[in-house]
Amino acid sequence: MARMSDSTRDWPKWATEEVRLADANPRWLSAGEKLSARLEEILKPYGVMHVEHIGSTAIPGLPAKPILDMMAQVPSYDTLKMIAEALALDNWNYVPPELDLRPFRRFFVQAIDDRSVAHLHLYLLGEHRYEEQLVFRDALLDRREWAMAYGQLKVELAELYRHDREAYTNAKADFIEKILHELKVKVTRDMIPDLKYPIGRFKHEGPITSEQRERWIDEIESLPTMLLKALADLSDEQLDTPYRPDGWTVRQVVHHIGDSHLNSFARFKLALTEEQPAIKPYYEERWAILPDASDAPVQLSTSLISGLHARWAYFLRAMTETDYAKTFFHPSSQRISRLDETLGLYAWHGRHHVAHITSLRERMGW
Repeated sequence: MARMSDSTRDWPKWATEEVRLADANPRWLSAGEKLSARLEEILKPYGVMHVEHIGSTAIPGLPAKPILDMMAQVPSYDTLKMIAEALALDNWNYVPPELDLRPFRRFFVQAIDDRSVAHLHLYLLGEHRYEEQLVFRDALLDRREWAMAYGQLKVELAELYRHDREAYTNAKADFIEKILHELKVKVTRDMIPDLKYPIGRFKHEGPITSEQRERWIDEIESLPTMLLKALADLSDEQLDTPYRPDGWTVRQVVHHIGDSHLNSFARFKLALTEEQPAIKPYYEERWAILPDASDAPVQLSTSLISGLHARWAYFLRAMTETDYAKTFFHPSSQRISRLDETLGLYAWHGRHHVAHITSLRERMGW
């Protein structure tokens, strides 16, 4: 959506508008709040929990193009067609990435009477640019001198690039980077919800006591109930939704728990009956695409997990201190693992995958 050329003469007027700034308008803030609420209403079925008002219209006292910039995160672009159809009812126009020239987002323009009145920037959960937008906006709200300097720069650039919106936008990048650097802001995964590890990675320090083992056994025993609660009332369409972009579906997650914990129970029994056995690894990503994992009803695995975990917990409570010190060798990682450590790992593993489901439900509003 750059300046007008022969190839863009048939574009709608709102796609080729000049850069024209308006004086600061106090009504922009209330208009942003109203639009945020409306967009949240439209987008909630697609996992959008909050819509942010960003850009210069969100900063009191700044000159700006009289266009509200709104921003949100979605769990996946798989529902983009439905999102576009829902937004179209409110005069939103989808600008595909090949025209927007920013493949890291999905962009919509709300146009009324051939004039842009609002932009919507949709990012995937975990996209660092989303966090940077918020950091920059909040920096200008906190530091008036930065806001005024940015406003002056915008006035100068609008005059210089009146007929080239793309150049106008790009010319502001150095100022934004300078502010982020001044704040020593480095947007890392710590600032972004970790969809792959929603409860963090497994970690235990210090000796493993009998009390700790008992807590882990309780978690093993209670997993089937936690899993059924997480799955309650989900439709087949919801079960076939990936818990994160490029991740497994909920259905695959459930069947993976069954596959993984069957293997783990067998490893416990091998370690108790053989001298540091070398266990048989398996390719979990390949198992996950077999028909019984990708397509089968989840009840097949929830029933399996229920019986397996009841027996596993019984088995674990009968083990002695000496038993828990026994080990097995993992050929893939070339690691020798103690059974007490493995108990903690699989107690975490169950909660880890249940959190994939519950966090997806929370994001999607299910």
